[in-house]
Amino acid sequence: MSSRRALLAATGTAASVGTAGCIGLIRRELAGYTPIDGPCDEPAGAWPTAGGDPGRTGRTDTAPPAHDAAAVDLLAGVRDDSQQHSSSLPVVGDGTVYVPATGGLVAIDLDAPLDGPIWNRDLDDGINAVPVLACGAVFTPGTNRLAALDRASGDRYWRADAVSHHYNDVTAAVLDDTIYVAGLSPTAVDIFTGTVQWLKGAGTTLSLDDGGVYTTRNDSRVSGIFAYDLNGEERWHVSGAFVGSPTVLDGTAWAVDDSGTVYAIDARTGDVDWSRLLPGVDRADAGLAVAGDEVFVPAGTGSTSVALDATTGEIRWTAGTGIVTSRPVVGDDWVAFGRTNDGVTVYDRSTGEERITWSRAAYHLGTIDGLVPVEDGFVIREGTSMGLSLLR
Repeated sequence: MSSRRALLAATGTAASVGTAGCIGLIRRELAGYTPIDGPCDEPAGAWPTAGGDPGRTGRTDTAPPAHDAAAVDLLAGVRDDSQQHSSSLPVVGDGTVYVPATGGLVAIDLDAPLDGPIWNRDLDDGINAVPVLACGAVFTPGTNRLAALDRASGDRYWRADAVSHHYNDVTAAVLDDTIYVAGLSPTAVDIFTGTVQWLKGAGTTLSLDDGGVYTTRNDSRVSGIFAYDLNGEERWHVSGAFVGSPTVLDGTAWAVDDSGTVYAIDARTGDVDWSRLLPGVDRADAGLAVAGDEVFVPAGTGSTSVALDATTGEIRWTAGTGIVTSRPVVGDDWVAFGRTNDGVTVYDRSTGEERITWSRAAYHLGTIDGLVPVEDGFVIREGTSMGLSLLR
């Protein structure tokens, strides 16, 4: 593989020089450039991207916290004289949590969070989305550049002109040898060399499957879900005021619009298989979760979270969760909702019966803004304080 990566690096350099004065789409920051040459398999229990996988299914193979779990401030060992905040949800791999914090990216050992950071990298470009782990590197989508850092040391491999102007947690994901970034236009970047492969289309969120790239955009100029093949050519477009990213699994894309209507769309053709308006669901910007034959829809700014049959759209159960502004996390027989004003609650995945709640008051948490599963626990982002707690 190393010879292939060397070839990609050489090809990328030639492309950068040859086209810089022409179309300006294939460029790279060459200062301090190093290609990536690392293993690309993620271990069990990893949460390498927003939503857990490129399809944003919210699926995990970890277990939830114990009833008597304790909460630890994950940033306590990072703060010196300055206040550190979490600017988005982190990602997790090999027992390490990678946190976009004030001014940069911090790596923290989940088993010893109070011992200080493994490394703390200042960046000259703000991170405005969840990072991505792949091939021994952590990728940081920024307002001006996509940067690739070594996971063990924080040293930089490369930077690429893949711009993410929108403050959105689901901006980047990896499929095979390519990292895709949503922004003013979706961008495909070679994961090893940082070479920009294509730059086109519309979309401020992004999901992937083996057949394509799926984005949503909702503004005064363009609204809807857009599907592209892996070469960046548009396959279909479904108009609508969609919020959050699509969730893609087994040839179907599910998404919700700003009225609380959920759609199941054939990912190859763009045909709508079914749609269902859900009373009690409103502005579910964080997106859905899908596992097996079930779709889990957070309440958003509404009052009720819902489980649907993935094939028919029929309601299986509802739960009075109150506001839920984060994507659900789905385990083998459970689903967890970060209830913004109340705490974290685990429900039985089949019946919707409440199993346990870790309340905000009891654990002195801010508003619940997002969940990341770890072995026997959750990392919780607290929206009001931009803090980060480990519940385990």
